[in-house]
Amino acid sequence: MSQQAKAISGVFYFLIPTSGDWKEKSRNFLIGLSIVLIGVLVIVASFIGLALRSNSGIGIWVVGYTILCAFIILIAGAYRRFKLHEGLITPTRGWFLITVVFIVLGMISALVGFFWIPEEAASLSSALVGGGTVLGVIVILLYDVFPQLQDRGSAGYVTMTGLMIVLAIVYMTVVSWWIVPYDPTRLDVGPYGAPPSAQFPLGTTSLGQDLLSRTIAGGGIMLQVALISVVVCFSIGVPLGLGASYRGGNVDKVISLVMDSIFAFPGLVLAIAIAAMLGPGVVNMALAIAVVYIPSYFRVVRSQVLTVKELPYVEAAIVMGARDRDILFRYVLPNVLPSAIVVMSINFADAILTAAGLTFVGLGLPVTVPDWGWDLTFGSHQYIAGKWWVITYPGVMIVILALGFTLAGEGLNEILTPRLKE
Repeated sequence: MSQQAKAISGVFYFLIPTSGDWKEKSRNFLIGLSIVLIGVLVIVASFIGLALRSNSGIGIWVVGYTILCAFIILIAGAYRRFKLHEGLITPTRGWFLITVVFIVLGMISALVGFFWIPEEAASLSSALVGGGTVLGVIVILLYDVFPQLQDRGSAGYVTMTGLMIVLAIVYMTVVSWWIVPYDPTRLDVGPYGAPPSAQFPLGTTSLGQDLLSRTIAGGGIMLQVALISVVVCFSIGVPLGLGASYRGGNVDKVISLVMDSIFAFPGLVLAIAIAAMLGPGVVNMALAIAVVYIPSYFRVVRSQVLTVKELPYVEAAIVMGARDRDILFRYVLPNVLPSAIVVMSINFADAILTAAGLTFVGLGLPVTVPDWGWDLTFGSHQYIAGKWWVITYPGVMIVILALGFTLAGEGLNEILTPRLKE
């Protein structure tokens, strides 16, 4: 067997060079692998450091258990890759194996959380299940997706960077209540408005709350609002775009007119008006944001459908007597879905920023709930007095999370739309 045909094997990867100079490809691969591994190790070390001084007392056990789950998923992924390479299983059965491993680990995690601390079983179980799942997804991304994304060039690296940023923040939020140094909702933990110090690395708020604890736990509300709003947008905007544009006629005109009317309003102003009518709450904030961004899905899907339904294979299906439902879901939807997914990934960043804006103007949850938007609101009043830390760190976290979603969306857009590269 020639050197060109040999595979590069490692703990995380299994890659066969297919084109280009073998040594150069191997060197680039190892450089990319080293950067990814160093980043992962830094993040894991940070979480372990926080867990060691956590307020819960079992933070290190929570982090250690979720890392153990990720290691088990890594072993399962390596076993799946070996079986695929030997031709002993099909790709479908290989992913079924990974899914079964996720389900089994989730059930075990729920039981461990329930019997470990019964009075806090719900929060601990969700942290173990959610944290293990997120770390498992990160391992799958590193093991299976990274080699494929690397072949896409800069778009692949941008996508992986965005996904890793988002998943790191999601994991931090899921296990936050078990790794924070102090209770993020508790007042008078330290001196009022104290600057960063050894005891309070990020300082304290004007209410004596630990800013590091609130920064770690503050992403939960925004992630919930963003997830619910994007799901609602996708569930309404995509079917409307499919049905209206394919049917055409007065139905398309009326729905397009309504969507254009909504799109004409400034997004944040419309979201503020709707949230003010609905009142505070996670679901109400999500619905207010969803109404604003439904037209984005509708317009993208509608433009795609108008092009796809004129293609020869769709016309051939119509001539052969295929039902409209079959044409929509078997021929049209698969071709417009990539564009909708790209809009969805970018819409996450917009939803994060809009949720922060709603909280900033006082339409969020109560101040006792840790939230980056509330810290921005109160920090803006203290910034004039020189207390820059209260507004800086929550603002940086919002920017990093929005940046992660934006990078993932832009990378996916270039990967799913090859003509952009041309």
